[in-house]
Amino acid sequence: MSVESRSPLRGLRRANKEPEHLDYSEPDFSSWAARLADYTPVGQAAPAVSAAATSATTATATVVAATPAAVAVDDRPSLEEVLEKLLSFDGALCVAVVDSETGMILGKAGSGIEIDLAAAGASVILRARLASTRALGNDEKIDDVLISLTTQVQIIHPLPSNPSIFTYLIGDKAKASLAMARYKATEADLQIQL
Repeated sequence: MSVESRSPLRGLRRANKEPEHLDYSEPDFSSWAARLADYTPVGQAAPAVSAAATSATTATATVVAATPAAVAVDDRPSLEEVLEKLLSFDGALCVAVVDSETGMILGKAGSGIEIDLAAAGASVILRARLASTRALGNDEKIDDVLISLTTQVQIIHPLPSNPSIFTYLIGDKAKASLAMARYKATEADLQIQL
């Protein structure tokens, strides 16, 4: 009796051995590519699939038409439109929405002032005012910081939803109404989407 005939497990061990020559040829991804085409999101083009793969999958697979998902429509105006509307009062020079933590402008409109530099300075002023309010132990929130210069009036108006973001409005002191400037800055709160 041979050694191989005595143990049935020996034959199984040999069958599980790796082949001596490995196959490094490129695998066939045609069925995978065809299935991927079925999962392409609505509104996007399907990836290019070879003709052989397309004919093979159309014979075996059924394509289900995707129903469009309900899309929420946001009817609020864009930031640029809100800022342009904010400049609609008499004497307004420029406006910006600024991140007080970095001094970066998120959006701006108007001209006549170097708004990038002015906004960075205004963010320093707002951070200092917030720090002094905390140091005093006040739980008060800042509505506006008003700065009156010789020829300009400036309003720093933190957004109620995110006080680290503020509207920075600069107007001509001779032409601009301070009350109208504050009203416009407050009116823009509900329309600014960040």
